[in-house]
Amino acid sequence: MTTPDLAELHARLDALGTALDGDVQDASEQMAAYHEQLHLYIAEVGPQAPVEALRGLLQLQNALLLRMHARQQVIGEALRLARRTESASRAYAGDAL
Repeated sequence: MTTPDLAELHARLDALGTALDGDVQDASEQMAAYHEQLHLYIAEVGPQAPVEALRGLLQLQNALLLRMHARQQVIGEALRLARRTESASRAYAGDAL
């Protein structure tokens, strides 16, 4: 595998951002690919890595993490609501008998 450049890393983050709006499996695969390429880049480039460019990647990563967290909260709330609704339905059905 060749060392990715910063443009490739940015493209991976963009792909991850797009995947977050869709399939969870695709997002997971995009995240793994980005993580692998980032570690390869840092291992190969090391101290010569342009700090400002890495800060830009970090800002994009943080924005994606915030989106992921927000999505996780929405999904969690939907699951909690579904559980409460199911519990209420069972309780009502039990009372109706």
